[in-house]
Amino acid sequence: MFMRFKQLTLSLCLIGISASGLAQTVLVKNQQNIEEYKLDNGFRVILAPNDRENKVFVNTVYFTGSLNDPQGKGGLAHLLEHLAFKGTQDVKGDEFQRRLDQYTLMTNASTDYYSTKYTNIVRPEKTALDQIIYLESQRMDKLVLQEKFVPSEINIVMREREVRMDQPFAVLMDQMWKAAYGNKSLGRLPIGDLNELKSIKMDELNKFYRAWYAPNNAVMVVAGKFNKADVLKAIDENFSPIPARAIPEQAKVPLLDSSNIKLRNFMVQKGSDLAKFHIYMNGKNEKIQPALALSPYLYTLQPSGHLYKSMVETGIATNVEATTWLNPDFNLVFMGAIYSPTNDSNKIESALISGVENNAEFNQTELSRVKNLVKNAADSMLSNSVAVGSMLSEYVVSNKGDWGQYFKDQQAIQSLSVSDTNKTLKEFLTPAHRFSGDIKPTPEDQKKAMQMQKDPAQKKTLDQTVEQPEPLKDPSVYKKEVAEYLATSKTYLDATEKKIQRGSFKNGMQYALFPTQTRDNKTYATLTVDFGTVDSLFNQSEILDLTAYLLLRASEQYSLQDIADKSIDAGGLATATADGNGMTIQIVAKKEKFEDFFKYIIEVMKNPKFEQSQFDLIKSQSLGDLDRPYTEPDVVAAMTMARLLEIYKQGDLRHHFEPEYAKTQLKAATTDQVKALYKKFFAMNHAEIAITGDYDAKNMQKLLKKEFANWNSHQPYQRITSEFVKYPGQKVHALSEQREFGNYSSILTIPVGVDNKDAAALVIFNYILGDSQLSSRLGQELREKNALVYGFNSDIDLDAYQESGALKIEANYTAGKSAQVSEVVHKVLNELLAKGVTEQEVEAAKASIMKQRVTSLEDERVIHRMLNSQLDRNKNMSSRAQRDLEFAKLSKADVDAVIKKYIQPERLVEVAADQYGQPQKQSSK
Repeated sequence: MFMRFKQLTLSLCLIGISASGLAQTVLVKNQQNIEEYKLDNGFRVILAPNDRENKVFVNTVYFTGSLNDPQGKGGLAHLLEHLAFKGTQDVKGDEFQRRLDQYTLMTNASTDYYSTKYTNIVRPEKTALDQIIYLESQRMDKLVLQEKFVPSEINIVMREREVRMDQPFAVLMDQMWKAAYGNKSLGRLPIGDLNELKSIKMDELNKFYRAWYAPNNAVMVVAGKFNKADVLKAIDENFSPIPARAIPEQAKVPLLDSSNIKLRNFMVQKGSDLAKFHIYMNGKNEKIQPALALSPYLYTLQPSGHLYKSMVETGIATNVEATTWLNPDFNLVFMGAIYSPTNDSNKIESALISGVENNAEFNQTELSRVKNLVKNAADSMLSNSVAVGSMLSEYVVSNKGDWGQYFKDQQAIQSLSVSDTNKTLKEFLTPAHRFSGDIKPTPEDQKKAMQMQKDPAQKKTLDQTVEQPEPLKDPSVYKKEVAEYLATSKTYLDATEKKIQRGSFKNGMQYALFPTQTRDNKTYATLTVDFGTVDSLFNQSEILDLTAYLLLRASEQYSLQDIADKSIDAGGLATATADGNGMTIQIVAKKEKFEDFFKYIIEVMKNPKFEQSQFDLIKSQSLGDLDRPYTEPDVVAAMTMARLLEIYKQGDLRHHFEPEYAKTQLKAATTDQVKALYKKFFAMNHAEIAITGDYDAKNMQKLLKKEFANWNSHQPYQRITSEFVKYPGQKVHALSEQREFGNYSSILTIPVGVDNKDAAALVIFNYILGDSQLSSRLGQELREKNALVYGFNSDIDLDAYQESGALKIEANYTAGKSAQVSEVVHKVLNELLAKGVTEQEVEAAKASIMKQRVTSLEDERVIHRMLNSQLDRNKNMSSRAQRDLEFAKLSKADVDAVIKKYIQPERLVEVAADQYGQPQKQSSK
């Protein structure tokens, strides 16, 4: 529900070196080993190298956003961002996007009030970096804005706006901005308004582009693993020839005085949630931001947060949430409570006011706790180039170029005293600054089926007109990349397997020890514990969930607060989740604290208390969550699909989720059942544990043997899997509440598991079908040509144990357009059946997939996530090498063959859900 706003709770510490010998690139700032350079034309470059990373984050940031949209032309900056992927003078048309797809791991763009950002994540390879730097220089100076793309992109922008209008909290914030600023400044959405978007002319777009897209109004942030001299040389060569230009004066945000805002109460009725927010807002005051940044933790952290204790533990609300938006132009603090229909909204209101504005002062222990939590999060930044680059990008915008303010903010947070913190919160969290926001479920009259008006024949958008296509790349370019990635992958896999020590204990438990240096200096443990059978766990789904939730919340010796404080001290966490007929326990800590923390969590896990108070609390919260309408389009579509495909009895762990049945099971649940399930089943006979990090493997093996080798149960065990079912094709149009978007979901089951000889070719097929939101087959038809959706997803889901899989396609579509979406899906699949794929598509897909696979091998934490499954399936890294070979050998003929063999559009089970459908009955199986 919550939007995530920029907070002062990030950090980094990266190693950098000086560069020299570049005539037009001058070092202007060096702080905390992050360096800023400047070209003669004013273009700035911020470098944050980290040689332990396996990717490079490249963000080109322009200091212009929707605040600079001309009056009456709201959304112009955002529309320009969309058009900036459509080609340049030297990289024409679709070739621009094709190059981005080829050389990046991810590419995206965003426009906010203050800036426009073009983000690329690439492998740490000179060729890829050089290409991205070149493409971004083209985008800065040689963009070709073509009128033929404008209508379709406006339609896509409107789909994006519809997504926002379907988010209750976003709508609530829009109302508040309108009340504060009217239809100006922050009161205008960056995304744009349809009428104003349609009024935008090509000369206005070109004028805006020429005015603001200039080297002296931009900065490039590069974070991750790269050769600094090579990067600076490439930037110099590509950006220095672009001349500086006179930049218009930036739009100013009016000084915000919350006392002058007349409208103070806002309400949104959309969705299924009940929530009440108090939004404390006032104008510019940067001095108080460090204390405000800590407020979400102080109030809502479990179990010590004051609001959590006063509202959740007492049963007044089911949950509390808080966040901040700290900005040079204003400060906002959100304090909110989520509640169920059985809660009293009046009590929620009074408890929020009392718990925030009349709150008892925080003490030194509480302040130190959240400071340590913030510091842990800051330290974790060290390993994440994306987080580092994102932080630098945000700070360079919000602080008028001074990214160094970040370090001052961190220091200020750690220097806060208890008295200053309490004083700031007392003075800011007051009725004078308070605005109220209510989110309530969609009204009943908006849940009834509506009559769909006849849809006029869709006009072709201008980008559908026939034009001379760009020549496709020679497939040999991609084949060369595949060969290189194949060799690199083999080297990594062989070296990695030599480091991993696999074994088992006499009780059957298996282990994989991967002693290695991780990029974040943490050690990771994953324990999977399987137990029981279909019959012995019948009607136990809710008990399994409750057991997992309570497992690590208290022991006979340690309280929940003890465990939380131990986690913070270790710079880590421990979680347990129910997973099929078993549980998965994740334990992570700083490498120097891991062994102590690991033993501590094992002690908790061996002696769980299953406290009645915590049981009652989670039971009440869960019942509250279940006591809600399930009428959103995506929820209706998912539940309808699950009911159509159901083959198991109610009570079987594989049976789909049914709210009323879940409520019945939960109401009947007791702590005795939880304790009984743990005592009867929880043991290590069918368990796997993987540990990755910097530790002594011999000592760790002894520790595991001591703690787990004699932990036994004699209950029968059977892996619970789902068999393949060949469903006949059908279409269901289900009724949901009124929304801007409906939800489309389709499934085609196929008799293929993950180890099947056809699996690799099906993965390639799916990549061509729907991997890219822009350039894939579905992306072109659903989004680019017909603007039916803003986002979609296709996936090949293959079972690890059975010859059972499925092709899944999902899309959020403009309500009322379900038939067109289905028509497009069938059209694309039938065209692939009739004509097959192209050699270029196959080779490009193979190169992209191998690029992703190699990149994942360069991160020890990703390797770690493979190990438990490998142990369970009696695999090792050689099986991954075999799959690499299968990808590399695939041809167009191979992919065409699996399409003909398995893709049967007439067997698609399709569900669409919007306000024009028919009510669906609940399952009674």
